[in-house]
Amino acid sequence: MTDTAAPGLREQKRIATKRALQLALLQLALERGFDNVTVEEVAQAAQVSTRTFFNYFASKEEALTAPHGPVELSEDEVARYQEGAADPLTDLVVLMAGRASGKEDFELHRLRRDLMHRESRLFGDKATLMQQFREQIVAIVAERLRADELREGRMPDEVALQERAAFTALLCLTIARHGWSRWAAGEGATTLSECMLGALDEFREIAAATTR
Repeated sequence: MTDTAAPGLREQKRIATKRALQLALLQLALERGFDNVTVEEVAQAAQVSTRTFFNYFASKEEALTAPHGPVELSEDEVARYQEGAADPLTDLVVLMAGRASGKEDFELHRLRRDLMHRESRLFGDKATLMQQFREQIVAIVAERLRADELREGRMPDEVALQERAAFTALLCLTIARHGWSRWAAGEGATTLSECMLGALDEFREIAAATTR
């Protein structure tokens, strides 16, 4: 059962402070340019100390690209995926959708998008994080495919297995990205989770149409 309890007061304050710092950085960077904004100015705009800024982020660059939650899948998430009852792609998309808690911050997304259009060079670190995440997904899909093969009494063809795992991960991330685009276009009118699951349904319809 998923724990849906609201975070405690301390956690709520932590989330609010982190958001305030990121919001201040994005707004100042859009006004002046990223290189012309100091950590001290960001902290002052967020009404916290510079020391507090460094309690949350190691640098301006980290504050800029830091995700709302952990990028890597947790041990529990990996275990749930390995025990999934549907096909590997469906279970993977459902897992991704489950990570979208419904608390996505459209304002932060909009400001990041605007800054990326002006200074795309700043988001190289985010691309690196996403590549690492993709590699983790490929690894857990390969593990599941390997277990399925062994369970059915077949010795896995490792080359074919890795190719299929990479393709499954790519499809999942493409579906998730399409869902994200829908969510962004709707300015947060529906949850990101709903948009991702809707994108999965759309993919199934397209795939079914190609087999007729």
